[in-house]
Amino acid sequence: MTGTTLRRMRPWLGTYVSIEACAADAAHAALAIEAAFVEIATIHAAMSFHSASSELAQLHREAPLRPIRVGWHTWAVLAQAQHLARLSDGVFDPTVAPQLVRHAALPRPEGPAPDETGNWRDIELLNDQQVRFRRPLWIDLGGIAKGYAVDRAVAALQRSGIRYGSVNAGGDLRVFGDAPEDLPLAVRNPVDPATQIVLGTLRNRAVATSGEFFLGREGDTGGLSPIVDPARGIRPAHARSVTVIAETCTVADGLTKIVSLLGPKAQTLLDHFGATAAIIEPPDQLHAADGFWAALGHTQPPGELLHA
Repeated sequence: MTGTTLRRMRPWLGTYVSIEACAADAAHAALAIEAAFVEIATIHAAMSFHSASSELAQLHREAPLRPIRVGWHTWAVLAQAQHLARLSDGVFDPTVAPQLVRHAALPRPEGPAPDETGNWRDIELLNDQQVRFRRPLWIDLGGIAKGYAVDRAVAALQRSGIRYGSVNAGGDLRVFGDAPEDLPLAVRNPVDPATQIVLGTLRNRAVATSGEFFLGREGDTGGLSPIVDPARGIRPAHARSVTVIAETCTVADGLTKIVSLLGPKAQTLLDHFGATAAIIEPPDQLHAADGFWAALGHTQPPGELLHA
């Protein structure tokens, strides 16, 4: 198969987004990549917690008072977040934002102070893409919106007729098409984040990795985890990471938070979505769910992986 492969990188979604596309010629690939970045920019603008002009900011200000009509992207992410919350019995919950604001991991939004007894059930999705909060809430969609943006960028590439390609947003990665070679998959070593661990190769799948070794805020007992437990609040950071492989990046992104909090108890949800996962813990332990190594091109678990 012949063609031209282009790769472009831009800062979006609080990270760097890299898009690769193979087409018959460079002009075709460049136009497709531009269309994919437009999708990402639209999603970023709609769901940014940091922007006072985002749809999310409008929900914080006005949704406790009246129904607010949002765009399709915000509606779809809220629907998927509620779906994950329902299936996980609230382990995934986007209403944990007040705890992140309290620890200065997110800025304080405009509007009424949140009722911290609220949860995902207080988000009402009404007809005509309208959203209402039963009580004042602050919601953070960062645990799923980045994966959704990757999926929408992939859809834009496919609509443009791209043969194969990939979208990588800071560890949320999706690969599609009949590439001549499978893509090597590497994750940061939680013991030494400056180094990487090569897990295997990826083809026509999505993967998301959540590490608990980056937050940059200190609590009374040291570093704090960026993954919030809705039942217990913010926890001390752990030098570990969770990687989920799924059909879509939206699902993979959301499931990393659930697997991080539930561990092996998340297996039922992984099975529900046809997904698999692994947890890497220091000094050299990797706990893999059923099907993890097969999804990465291995016929059997590799030996000495963490020492490579």
